[in-house]
Amino acid sequence: MTTRLVLLTLSIQIFTLTVLGQKPTCKSLHTGSFKIFTKETGTTFIKRTEKLQTEINDDLGYEIIFDITWINECTYELRPKKLIKGDPSIMGDGKDVLKTRIKEISNNTYVAETSANFNSGIKDFVVEIIR
Repeated sequence: MTTRLVLLTLSIQIFTLTVLGQKPTCKSLHTGSFKIFTKETGTTFIKRTEKLQTEINDDLGYEIIFDITWINECTYELRPKKLIKGDPSIMGDGKDVLKTRIKEISNNTYVAETSANFNSGIKDFVVEIIR
């Protein structure tokens, strides 16, 4: 009986460590809460659902909702949908598309490469996974 209990306890611990200790995948980042901090823009909080992404940045004074379209497991496009607060120019001309590719994933962060159809720059961001 003692051996069975020890084996059961070990099995449960191994299962728990395997499931809870795994680092996130691109698929696991399709929904959740995230945070980006840069010196230039301050802190941006992101809430992502299957179809929408909401971004709030109090430092720059905006809150915006984007439609999100996943191109593949690690790449998505954002199109401005609704400005809650902030400068109306954030909405662009109605044709703006931000494209993001998840490049690297660790346990608590991921690196996202972002480009847009309205400029030629490509920028990498470290995104904190809040859940």
